[in-house]
Amino acid sequence: MQLANTIGLYAFLSLIPLIIIYLRKPKPVEKVIPSLMFLIKNQKDTTKHTFFQKLLRNLVFLLQLLALSLMAFSIALPYIITSEAVTSQNTVIIIDASASSQAISNGRTRFESSIDIAKDYMQGKISIIVVSESPETILEHGTKNQALSLLQTLEPKDTKTNIESALYEAESILADTKGRIIVISDFIVEDVNELLKAKRILSSKDIDVEFISTWSKATNIGIIELDVNKYNMVAYVKNFNDDDAEITAALVKDGSALETKSKTITAHSTEIFNFETPTGISEITINSDDDFKLDNTVYISAPEKKQIDVLLITNAKTSYLMKALQSSKDINLQIAEPPIVQGIESSEVIIISGIDGSLILPGTLEEISREVEDGKSLIITAQDDLNQIDVLWLLPVELNEKANNTKACVKVINEFTNQFENNMCFTMVKKYFKAIPKNNTISIIEADDSSPLVAFGKKGKGNIVYYGLIDEHADFKTQTSYPIFWNDLLNFLAETGDINDYNLKIDEKPSIDKAGIYDNGNKIAVNLLDEHESDIAKETIDFDEQGFVSGISQENVVVNLDVYLIIFAIIIMSFEIFYIKIRGDL
Repeated sequence: MQLANTIGLYAFLSLIPLIIIYLRKPKPVEKVIPSLMFLIKNQKDTTKHTFFQKLLRNLVFLLQLLALSLMAFSIALPYIITSEAVTSQNTVIIIDASASSQAISNGRTRFESSIDIAKDYMQGKISIIVVSESPETILEHGTKNQALSLLQTLEPKDTKTNIESALYEAESILADTKGRIIVISDFIVEDVNELLKAKRILSSKDIDVEFISTWSKATNIGIIELDVNKYNMVAYVKNFNDDDAEITAALVKDGSALETKSKTITAHSTEIFNFETPTGISEITINSDDDFKLDNTVYISAPEKKQIDVLLITNAKTSYLMKALQSSKDINLQIAEPPIVQGIESSEVIIISGIDGSLILPGTLEEISREVEDGKSLIITAQDDLNQIDVLWLLPVELNEKANNTKACVKVINEFTNQFENNMCFTMVKKYFKAIPKNNTISIIEADDSSPLVAFGKKGKGNIVYYGLIDEHADFKTQTSYPIFWNDLLNFLAETGDINDYNLKIDEKPSIDKAGIYDNGNKIAVNLLDEHESDIAKETIDFDEQGFVSGISQENVVVNLDVYLIIFAIIIMSFEIFYIKIRGDL
């Protein structure tokens, strides 16, 4: 114990007057006392010669002496220095609420275990961060009661986890104050090195970070991927266990199984289950009795199947384009051979390809132009004599002279070019037209000299597409991507909707954190489909290593005692008053 104000010890001089008052012998006062009363009083005095009776007579003096001593000592400002953990000041608790936290162990989920563990770390001012795809601070510098109340309202989500972002958010909450970060998770993350890097950075700043694992051994067989198109879908089912398993997958719609398939999935391997895609809302479920139910079901949404009415105007008896269009289930193809062109009004998309310009009757192109302005789509494909045919006024580009040898490279990734995302320059073209885009024309695919090879323009309410890859001079026509390109382009122009826009992974919709069916004008299906989150049996961090355990920082804390001394003195004086009252002096 030390004193901050040693001069305050002079306050003990106040005890001298108190002692003098009690030592002063009072002057005798003469009184007439009846003899009977004197005898009774004398009898009582004879029984009061014990030690305790003497103490009782001096108790008031002792109380006053003690109270005055305490108050005098408080003026000297005594204090003590103690070593205190920083956790007693601020605690930031990070709780993993990702999909894997729903794994069950001993009848309880890992998330429920996290909540119970968090209750044991309610020290000082408490902040709580709930982390899934992104961290969310639900309490900042709150009380224990506030924290306990909020913990009861939390629920896990169906997303991945991002603990490293939560660590940096916890750092910003602590700011320049002392504190400790407690991370409660199963630590199933895609990149454990990023997590450990964040921990090391915070530790270098003298911030204590403690990892508490809720991981336990678990079993799981789940759907980790789903490929859906208009006609077929494939579910990828992985067995994460050490033993082979017989799994039955069922396609369910309106509560009834449309089709079931069974396969044996060997340990740590993946099998595929194929089904025809039904329209509307459906599900694929597997009969796995494991510790993680979330990936046993996936939801599917498919719009009504709709064929596109396409009119191909051509004088060619056959062509690669014609075969590609005829092979598509999405296209209802009608072929018109100039000079007779019928079906313009009944078609959604009109394609002019391989025509003899001399056979086009007057007014035909004007009729097509009017239909495009009213909302139809027109595609004009390049041919060797295109610059000599009276269609140039319809093109979204201005044609110049021909050029030789170029790569065709995608400049805009969209619904009909996304298949080239990993191979942007997908073909060679021996001959092409140099061209310049007209106003409001978007160049989608370009040559080496930036000439548009596929360009998209608007005319009234409709669309006009220039396809500048002359099939006779390009090898694109022989690639498997050729019919897919035309199918996707026509679906894009007809606005039939990409079925992949109806079926999303949960990390593709930041506003959604639960798997299921959602209605945003169109009904969309949202699923987890994440192999890392489904691998609940994988322990990513070795908690036996010393490097993963943080110590508790200690710091010296000054504890002032003067307030406690004054409070104790007040209690003593209150007891003195009470004692005098029951003694009858008041």
